[in-house]
Amino acid sequence: MMLEAVVIVLREVLEAALLVSLLLLLCRQRCIHTTWLIPATITGLGGAMIYASQLAWVSERWDYSGQEIVNATMQLLIFLSVCCLFLMVNRPKNSHHGKIAFSMALVVALALVREVSEIFLYLQAFWGTEKNPLPVLMGAAVGAMTGVSTGVLIYYLVAWMDIRRSAFLVAGLLAVTVAGIATQAVSLLEQVDRIPYSPPIWDTSHWVAEDTLLGQLLYALLGYEATPTVWHVSTYALVLLTMALAYASPKLSGALSGD
Repeated sequence: MMLEAVVIVLREVLEAALLVSLLLLLCRQRCIHTTWLIPATITGLGGAMIYASQLAWVSERWDYSGQEIVNATMQLLIFLSVCCLFLMVNRPKNSHHGKIAFSMALVVALALVREVSEIFLYLQAFWGTEKNPLPVLMGAAVGAMTGVSTGVLIYYLVAWMDIRRSAFLVAGLLAVTVAGIATQAVSLLEQVDRIPYSPPIWDTSHWVAEDTLLGQLLYALLGYEATPTVWHVSTYALVLLTMALAYASPKLSGALSGD
C-alpha cells in the first residue's frame, strides 16, 4: 500500500514539479521576475481543493463524462498557454513580460489543480476507509518529496549549463512535457467516447508496462502510452511541431523582415 501511494503521488507531483522548474529556468534565462509563482501556487492549491470537493457534481455533467472533459480541457489550456509563452519569449527584452508572467502563472495553476486534486481524492478515499492510514500518508509524503526534489535537481543541473545551450534544452523539455500532457487529454477523451475509436498502432507493454514504476514515471514526464492510437501519435507530433513553430516564429519573422 505504501509503495502504491509513492508511485501515484510521485506521478502527479513530478509533472507539476517539472513544469515549475522549467518555467523558473526560463525566467532566469530571460531575466523575468518570478513573483507570479506565489499567487499561481495559491490559486492552484485552492482550485484543487474546490475541484476535488465538487468532483461528484462535475463527473455527472455531459452524460457522466464531466471529469474527463474538464481534465482534458485543463491539459489543452496548458498547451495553449505554453504556445503563447513561446510566441512571446523570444521577442526583444522588456516586452510582453506581464503577458509572459500571466501565461506561466496560468500553466502552474492549471497543473496544480489537475494534479493536486487527484492526490486529495486518493488520500481522502483511504482516510475514511483504512483503520491505519499512516502507511499511505508516509508513502504520499515520500512520493511528494521525491517529485519536488527531482524538479529542484533538474533546475540546478540545467542552471549550471551554458545559457545558450540550456535555452534550447529548456524549450525542448517544455515541448516534450506539454506534448505528453496533450496526449493524456486524448486518452481521457477516448475513455468517454468523445474521440472515435482507433486501434493501437503498437504495443510496448511487454517492454515497459504502464502500471510499473518506470511506466508511471514515463507517463508523467512524456505521456507514455504502451498502446498508442493514431490519435496519440498524431497529437504528440502536432503539438511538438506547433510549439517548435511558436518558439521559432519571432526569429523567423525577424529574419524575413531583415532585422
